[in-house]
Amino acid sequence: MKNRIQPIHNFFLVVLMILFFRPVQAQDEAIVQENRNKPARKAFASPVLIDNQTDVVNIAKTLEWNIQHRFGTVENGKSDLFGIFAPSNIRLGFSYTPINRLAVGFGISKITFSNPTIDLNAKFKILAQTQSNSIPVNVTYFGNLGVDTRNKDNFEKEVYRLSYFHELIISRRFGPKFSAQVAPMVAHFNSVDSLYSNDIFGASLGLKFSVSSQGSILFEWTQPINEHDVNTADLIVRKDAGPHPNIALGYEIVTSSHAFQIFFSTYRDLLPQNNLVYNPNSFTKEVGGENKLGFLIGFNLTRLWNF
Repeated sequence: MKNRIQPIHNFFLVVLMILFFRPVQAQDEAIVQENRNKPARKAFASPVLIDNQTDVVNIAKTLEWNIQHRFGTVENGKSDLFGIFAPSNIRLGFSYTPINRLAVGFGISKITFSNPTIDLNAKFKILAQTQSNSIPVNVTYFGNLGVDTRNKDNFEKEVYRLSYFHELIISRRFGPKFSAQVAPMVAHFNSVDSLYSNDIFGASLGLKFSVSSQGSILFEWTQPINEHDVNTADLIVRKDAGPHPNIALGYEIVTSSHAFQIFFSTYRDLLPQNNLVYNPNSFTKEVGGENKLGFLIGFNLTRLWNF
């Protein structure tokens, strides 16, 4: 009798293993696949990349404070300590992430002590790179509205105070050491001088190479695509009004709640539409018949709080 029961027992044991093991195995595979489809780690550590934005949108309920500072150009050498004692520009900005993937904020940039420029901005992450590469890149929109607060006598209409900037940031984290992004962009001013263009299109390239757990080398290049009509006008009014491209190289140090960047850049302003449309600086330029360096020193400081 034992000899007959044992094969039957083994048969039912095998059937039970098939019935119960396969669903568990399928469930484990589903969990692994779900984990692989989770968003990849951030391509960049900070929401700011020197003079441009990155794909980073902080997690929900995060308050972000930015201090952006630009000294004068280094062309005067020791006389103003390579621009450090020259007239400088500063922006104080705040943004908040009410829900995941969406940040809204505002900032104040110095033009003169009594006439700052106010900007309202928003950033939205459309696509997030996944660990499985089912989505190979991040796609993020950034846009702002700038308000020139000078006296109303400077403007024929109130809407002439306004300017706009839009860009689509496409980024990818290629590994723990290297990330890159490209961004087509456009800037619009409601009012400009005669023979200047209201709209300037451009594209930027941003690179980050990590050299330690907290330190990275940053590079940024922004190229305007079109130029102002005054550059090609009649010889009587023609001039080099640019806009000139930006070349920037810097170093970034990050912690869980701070990011500090120090760099060389040819952009003097702190609103992207001002830089894209009016940048007068190039890495080298002619001053009084001499070729001099036209870049400047700047730094960005970012602080995060979670609520």
